Amino acid sequence: MSSDQSSSNVSRIHALSKVSIALSETLSLDKLLYKAVAQCIEILNFDAAVIYFLEPSGKYFVAKHFYGIQYDSSKRLRKLPTDFIGGLVIKNGKTVITEDFVRFHQQRPQLEGFKSLISVPIKARREAIGVLDVFTKEHRDFNPEDISLIESIGLQIGVASENAKLFESIDNVTTKLRELVTLNQRLSSCLNLDSLVHLLTMELSKVFKAKVLFLSLGNDQDIQVNTSYHYNGITLAYDPIMKSILQGEPNTVHSYQSNQGNIELDHFFEKLNMKRAEYVNFIYGENNHCLIIGNSYDYQWSTAEREVMEGISKTISLALTNSYLFLEVEKSRERNSNLRALQIAAQEKERQRIAGEIHDSINQSLSGIYFHLQYCRDEIEHSPEKVKAILDKLLSITKENINELRQVIHDLHPLAIQKFGFVGAVDQLVKTCTLEEIIDIQLNVTGQPFRYEPEVEIHLYRVIQECMNNIIKHSEAEEALITMQFEHTELRIIIEDDGVGFEADQKLRGNHAYGIMGMETRIRDIGGEMSISSQIGKGTKVEVILCKK
Repeated sequence: MSSDQSSSNVSRIHALSKVSIALSETLSLDKLLYKAVAQCIEILNFDAAVIYFLEPSGKYFVAKHFYGIQYDSSKRLRKLPTDFIGGLVIKNGKTVITEDFVRFHQQRPQLEGFKSLISVPIKARREAIGVLDVFTKEHRDFNPEDISLIESIGLQIGVASENAKLFESIDNVTTKLRELVTLNQRLSSCLNLDSLVHLLTMELSKVFKAKVLFLSLGNDQDIQVNTSYHYNGITLAYDPIMKSILQGEPNTVHSYQSNQGNIELDHFFEKLNMKRAEYVNFIYGENNHCLIIGNSYDYQWSTAEREVMEGISKTISLALTNSYLFLEVEKSRERNSNLRALQIAAQEKERQRIAGEIHDSINQSLSGIYFHLQYCRDEIEHSPEKVKAILDKLLSITKENINELRQVIHDLHPLAIQKFGFVGAVDQLVKTCTLEEIIDIQLNVTGQPFRYEPEVEIHLYRVIQECMNNIIKHSEAEEALITMQFEHTELRIIIEDDGVGFEADQKLRGNHAYGIMGMETRIRDIGGEMSISSQIGKGTKVEVILCKK
């Protein structure tokens, strides 16, 4: 997984957790919807959003919250028939993406300012109860990550709105719901899978005053059992009855009651000492889990309690998704660590290359000079003219060796920083590249320059050097500009060219990709930020920001 992907996974986890926390901070439906829409707009950089709920008749949508739509337009959008895009979402229960919304402006003139729309279902208890419409003012290609995140937010809105209605209408489960809100908050911040499972079993046992088990199917086809009582830590065989339980419809509450004619289920729940139970399956990729809440006595869950279970099951599903995403990020970090090891190996290989260059060129040349000087010493009295010609040749060879040695030393450590300072060293680098290459590179320095620690300046110098190498080798640019802005609290370095550019989401490969990864690593290691923007035919821009120490 690339660092960009790694960064993408981390952002999604943070976004889902942020929305979960926001939705669990209030039980007022109006405040809840406001928070949901505000978080959606903020996280995904959309321009407007509307939440619609279906009327009991099923013929009309009623808008519950607007964001980013003018008041006059919103008045005409408060109640709409279900014959538009939202009706398809409700009918099929699936997201509808309209990247060219302009063609619908005639039907919805109130929305003429928007060019793209994504409409996702808001679901509760497996049924679509409304839609979340999100708009952009510019044409936008929605990527799978955006779609998945918006659908997750729509799902959370459905769950949260249903929970809010339960709090308003069911007095006899008020205590349970308050405890579940607290649990939601804890779940939203719990990313470790083992900690999440322990939290679920212990807290749900307190909420429902029941036995709670969490079953996990491993790769070895054994089922790991975590529970709030004495079964904790044991394993069960993956037999046909367990297969039927774990492969049931996910995210749906299933009920069990003893002595109802299912002998296999009776045998299984008898081992767990349960006469009544509710269980929910969760599937993430190849990982199967089952949450079981049950009692050893014949207790019948109330309708309100079952609705609470259905609501919390959606939150648990999202929490499990976050945990697995976090696990993927951890694996990505491990891969990045391996990449660092490869980078260190590459550095060692480069040192060996430089040592080989010194041995094969400078060392051998110096040996030749030594033997020629011995010859000149012996022949200077007998053949002075011949010796003079040899000495002239040796002078030329020595000068070449000096230049080679200087280049090797510069590759190892930019001495120009010590001699001229950081800005002066960059200026010398620019002048050298301008003289040697057919490209006009300009350096523009603003503000009062200040210094960093030597190792920090070397990292910055190497990044600028790599950018210039990329411009010369890949950009086909005629002009390039390096801007160094020394501001009150930070240094901002901008390197831009007028070259061929590349697609912003293009997968760079080979040495070019390795060079960019190296630059990002250097800037990250010194606590800075780096961004790269480019378009085909419009050049490339690299920006580095580093706070003043």
